[in-house]
Amino acid sequence: MKVGILGAGRVGIITGIALFERGHEVTLVDIDGDRVRRLRDGRMPYYEPGADDALRQASQSPRWAATDDARELADCEAVMIAVPTPSGPDGDYELEALAQAVSALARVRRGERVAWRGVFLRSTVLPGTTEHLWDSVGAPCPVGYLPEFLREGTALADARQPDRVVVGAASEELYGLARDLFGDGVEYFETDIRSAELIKTVNNALLSTCISFANEIARLSEIAGADTADVFAAMHLDRRLRGSPPPGIAEYLRPGPGFGGSCLRKDLTALAFFAMSRDQQSPLLEAALHINATQPDWFVDRIEDALGTLAGRRVLVLGLAFKPGTDDSRESVALPILQGLARRGATTGVHDPRATAVADPALLTALNTEVVGDDELEAAFDAASAVILVTPWPTYLEMLPVLLAGRRTPLLFADSRGSLRDASLAPEVTYIGIGGDVRKGGRR
Repeated sequence: MKVGILGAGRVGIITGIALFERGHEVTLVDIDGDRVRRLRDGRMPYYEPGADDALRQASQSPRWAATDDARELADCEAVMIAVPTPSGPDGDYELEALAQAVSALARVRRGERVAWRGVFLRSTVLPGTTEHLWDSVGAPCPVGYLPEFLREGTALADARQPDRVVVGAASEELYGLARDLFGDGVEYFETDIRSAELIKTVNNALLSTCISFANEIARLSEIAGADTADVFAAMHLDRRLRGSPPPGIAEYLRPGPGFGGSCLRKDLTALAFFAMSRDQQSPLLEAALHINATQPDWFVDRIEDALGTLAGRRVLVLGLAFKPGTDDSRESVALPILQGLARRGATTGVHDPRATAVADPALLTALNTEVVGDDELEAAFDAASAVILVTPWPTYLEMLPVLLAGRRTPLLFADSRGSLRDASLAPEVTYIGIGGDVRKGGRR
């Protein structure tokens, strides 16, 4: 069928590629003219593994189009809205872009004969938003909510083979439209619109809370003198925590520097705002946010304690993206870690295989940190008093064991993810992890 997607961001493009590969005719609409031109040329505007080749192939087909004119959606059977809903100052989602998108569709509906069987909202919102927006402009056609569960770094694989498709609607017609979009071999969960809206936010709130729980337990393990890694390794053996196949929810029950990215904190904050706006207490959500907000500084405190002082020390931070497999540094824990180092007087450099190339230079300047190029990485490692692994890119996990084993001068290696806990270290290297994991030289 002909499918239109309003909003060519991370969700819209990947959704479009996956639907194109299912045989549909896809039209992407975006107000950013430069982005539209890139999409027409088959060039991704951001990094996502596998997406460059997939987009290049799609752009060579007559079944793929990109435009800045919403009227091109008039002859589509299904339309999706996938514009961003960033976090506002009070914690609620900012809905300006979403309201503009809905108004644009209403104008198309009034001025054109449309073939729409239904419109699905795919942007993340709180319960009641979909119905409210459509009521405010006059519903142009049946509307439903179709949340996305795409993970940056594996978004294309997630879109090609979703673990479930949640459809919020008020009619069998829209449930059928979703099944026509995604086809067979997919598990569908059909519910009402408000439940679907809440499912998306609650899903991310659960993952966020698991991460904060793990970090709080890591702090307690340090105080108790326990082996944090062993505590979690044994907990992960509980069959109730493992999916099929593993690791299930246990993947998020691991201590680290805190969660980042554009979704987890935003959705957890929005859910806490939703509770507060309805006079409902949410102490668990608020505690998860508090732990996450304090975790980077807590980790920097441990680095300073191990060094004696950070003033005048040169620190190399490995990783700016909030996770491997993406160039996205929004809400990355690397940023508060760099801020904490700067406050304590350290001189910092940061390297990332992808994110530093697209990061805001003014932001890095404000953090008083210099970008370390690929050809400068080993020299920066040699010159550093401390190296902090923030984002466990494969290139770091391959390079660091060799460098740590061959180090000839004193170095503090701070492993925020526990990724190299078992690596062999030169006698000059002191290792610290999350939760009191400290050793000097040798192998664990």
